[in-house]
Amino acid sequence: MARNKKTIDYLNQLQGKGYDKTHGLFDLYYKWKEKSDIELLSKFLDLLWSEVDNIRPKLGIATYNTFRGIALEEFIYESLNKFVEKTKFKLFWNDRILTEEFYIFEDGAFKKYPKYKAVDLTIGTREDNQIHPFAIISCKMWYGADTLDSDRSVFDNIRNRYPSVFGYGVCMECNVKPVSLISAQRTGLNIYNFEKKNQFKDFIDDIKHNLQEIDK
Repeated sequence: MARNKKTIDYLNQLQGKGYDKTHGLFDLYYKWKEKSDIELLSKFLDLLWSEVDNIRPKLGIATYNTFRGIALEEFIYESLNKFVEKTKFKLFWNDRILTEEFYIFEDGAFKKYPKYKAVDLTIGTREDNQIHPFAIISCKMWYGADTLDSDRSVFDNIRNRYPSVFGYGVCMECNVKPVSLISAQRTGLNIYNFEKKNQFKDFIDDIKHNLQEIDK
């Protein structure tokens, strides 16, 4: 797992800055981490948002925004790893996937220049220090047209090298036209908006189904 800073680190930082409501955040954090309950995560994120005027000055704008995004990533990581770790695959957090290799003739010899794409979460295997993805998951607090287009581009680049890879985009809120979501799904990028009822369960069930299919 490449992610070095987790939700607990931001909570400890916030507590160290003198924020006096960390108890409620710690309590919710431990609960959603253990139970993989999307409602508990939503309450945690809502509390961070309702306290934005008190929290952001202590952490800074960039750190505050990163904090919320990391919480979502960690929630998905913990939820997936409960069953991924029982398969032949591993779950990678914030690792890079090789998408292209260029060979350029320099100084009398060909030199290899690899090109990578960073991915929030990857289900796959690691061989020769390279991750071979079975599925990639992009985690967004909010999906807009630009972020969806960016994720589609990353997915297309990775799929060019790994044609059978599954692509997922998950979010807590989505402001994208239905036609764009349909277009993304037709090209293989499945979008799940956890703001809608049962979308988290559907996301988990979809990945479980695909993992079971490959073991048949």
